[in-house]
Amino acid sequence: MNKILIIGTGHMGEAILCSLSKNINRELFQIHILNRNLNKSKILAEKYDCNFIKGLNEINKHNFSIIFLGFKPSDADLILNNINLENEENKIIVSMLNAYSINKIKEHFTKDINILRIMPNMNAKNNCSTTGYAYYGNNKKLIDISISLLNLFGTTYKLEESQFSSFVSLTGSAPAFIYEFIKAFKEFALDNNYKEEVSNEFILKTIVASATEALSGNKNLDDLIKQIIVPGGPTQAGHDKLLNNRFKDILISCFESTKEKA
Repeated sequence: MNKILIIGTGHMGEAILCSLSKNINRELFQIHILNRNLNKSKILAEKYDCNFIKGLNEINKHNFSIIFLGFKPSDADLILNNINLENEENKIIVSMLNAYSINKIKEHFTKDINILRIMPNMNAKNNCSTTGYAYYGNNKKLIDISISLLNLFGTTYKLEESQFSSFVSLTGSAPAFIYEFIKAFKEFALDNNYKEEVSNEFILKTIVASATEALSGNKNLDDLIKQIIVPGGPTQAGHDKLLNNRFKDILISCFESTKEKA
C-alpha cells in the first residue's frame, strides 16, 4: 500500500485531490490530506472519501511514501524545515510550488530523497491537466509510480527544469487568458440576444474546431487566416482591428510577464 499525503489543498491541491480520489486504485493507494485549518481537512476528507492528519509531526507515524506539496511557496521554508522524514530513499516529494526549484527542495532533505517537481493546471479536476515534470532521485520505481499518478489527472510532459517558467505561461496561466478571450464571445452573444445555452454550444464548437485545425499537423496559420478572409469583407474588418491593436503582441506580453514571475 502506497500512502499519499497532500499538504495544502487550495485550488490546485483540491483539483488534484478531486481527480485522484476518483481515479486511483484504492487497493494500492491511500490518500491523506493536511491543512492548516483542521475543519477544512475534515470537510474535504468526507467529500473525497480520504483521510486527514492534524500536523506535520504525524508524517513519520503514517510512513507516507508520496508527499504532494500544495501550499504557498512563501510557506515552503517554514513547512519543509519541519518535515523530518525517515528512510528518505523510499520517499518522494511531489512539489507543485511555483518558482521553487528542485535544488531548493533538496536543501531541506538528505541526498537520498526523491523529488518530482510538477506544474499542473486547474483542468486536473476534470482529468485534463497538461502537467510538466522534472525529477531527481535514484528510486526509479517510486518515481515511475508518482508519474503514473500525474497521468490520472491529465497528460504529462517531461521538461528540463529551465523550461518550467515558460511552461507555466503556456499551460498554467494560459487558461485564465483563454477564459478572458471566451468572455468576449459570451458577452457579444448575449448583447445580440442569443440564449446562453445556445451560444455556449456554438462558441464551444467553433473554438474547438478552430484549435483542432490550427494545431493538427504543420499548418501555416497565416494561410488558414487567408482562407477565411475575403478582401473588403466582414472578417477582414474584424481582423484588421486585431492587427491594429497588436492583439498577438499583447498575448505574447502576457506570457512574458507570467514567465518573469514563475
